[in-house]
Amino acid sequence: MKRLILLIFAVCLSVGVSAKVELPKVLGSNMVLQQNSMANLWGKATPNSKITITVSWNKLRKIQTSADGEGRWSAKVDTPAATFEPQTITISDGEVLKLTNILIGDVWVCSGQSNMEMPVKGFGRQPVENSMDYILSAAKEANRIRMFTVKRARSYNEDKEDCEGGEWFCASPQSVANMSATAYFFAYNLASAINIPIGIITTNWGGTRVESWMPMSALEDVLTKEQIEHKHTVHSIKPTELYCAMIAPIRNYTAKGFLWYQGCSNLDDNDHYDTMMARMVQQWREDWGDTQNAMPFYYVMIAPYIYKGSNEIAYPLFVENQVRALSKIPNCGMAATTDIGEERCIHPAKKFEVGQRLAALALAQTYGQQGFEPKAPQMAAYEIKDGKAKIKMSNCDMGLSPWYGEPVTGFEIAGEDKVFHKAEATISAQQEVTVWSDKVAQPVAVRYSFRNFAPGNLKNLFGVPAVPFRTDDWNDVK
Repeated sequence: MKRLILLIFAVCLSVGVSAKVELPKVLGSNMVLQQNSMANLWGKATPNSKITITVSWNKLRKIQTSADGEGRWSAKVDTPAATFEPQTITISDGEVLKLTNILIGDVWVCSGQSNMEMPVKGFGRQPVENSMDYILSAAKEANRIRMFTVKRARSYNEDKEDCEGGEWFCASPQSVANMSATAYFFAYNLASAINIPIGIITTNWGGTRVESWMPMSALEDVLTKEQIEHKHTVHSIKPTELYCAMIAPIRNYTAKGFLWYQGCSNLDDNDHYDTMMARMVQQWREDWGDTQNAMPFYYVMIAPYIYKGSNEIAYPLFVENQVRALSKIPNCGMAATTDIGEERCIHPAKKFEVGQRLAALALAQTYGQQGFEPKAPQMAAYEIKDGKAKIKMSNCDMGLSPWYGEPVTGFEIAGEDKVFHKAEATISAQQEVTVWSDKVAQPVAVRYSFRNFAPGNLKNLFGVPAVPFRTDDWNDVK
């Protein structure tokens, strides 16, 4: 009888300590693996067990690894060039786990606040332009676009091992309706241009500040202890909370690059936002195994909006910060939105343009495509002479628009009295705008779209809008 009891106990004990292979939520069927890489796989299994991994694109090779004493394991699989042929991965520690319908392509991690979060179907009373067209045609993208959305979660200064929830979806009318519009339109345009599968991992939370997406070690590099403590009081979501809960769990997932659409909640940080964002980017790149600080990073300029008053200048002051970040972050680009803002809605409906401009930046800078200019025109130099200002613009080698003598709108000009007046402007050379006003005989300063909501119409030949700019440094002058 004792032997029987001991045998039953031993069987129960063996059942209790055994564990089938478990994967983090971001690894699963329907995913896209990064092409031409040593892609990371990781998870849990029976402690100290041997694990065998086989992949359909290289059936002759078996990858062996072992779980540690706590059951954690990791491995790398070499992936081929991008392919639309569905693949499988089999993982076994005695019990078999099979992942199916996997594509090999490029993976982009997309993060930010509500404008990145905004789905193709839009928010309540805040639509996405032409959303129905893209939702109804989504099925044809099923073998090109896949998306994983990290479920919202918070953790203060303590990294979580796994996401709270999420799974990979193929593009379909139902899934696309709920996908991030910016991320989907980026993938849609990119996949159309280079004809490979695109995987999108979105991790976002509306109304959040950049500090929430950074670990404490990174924050301490750019802020004082007092500044960090102050950040705890300005928002319900504290510094580090989203990094620890929504970035840390996915940082092992091998990826091509990053997209970032955030800033409205940091509008008051126009003196050091660029420094914080640059440090965040460096940290993320390190987390993804990039020791050269070089993974592609493309971000979106926040759009014009009333904010605290259409004629105020908090918005353009912040945009100056975003422009400065271009020189602080290696291998990055900024998608301009000067022309798509809405005075009474902080979530612009023209999300297709945002995704398209991000894709154009990636095509030019990451994929080496040529023949177009994806960067926003910026002021390169200026000269004031004989009552007129001549503004030399960059990122417009093929010219500026509007064309054929149509007036250029959005300019203001001021004299020594620092009073700005609406200005006349015309394109006077391929890369030059001439600005003047009959009310200002001796101008000393020029501004373009330099109010919270004063969108102009200056663009390059490919429709990319110029960013707000000024020739003065009068922060107290509106």
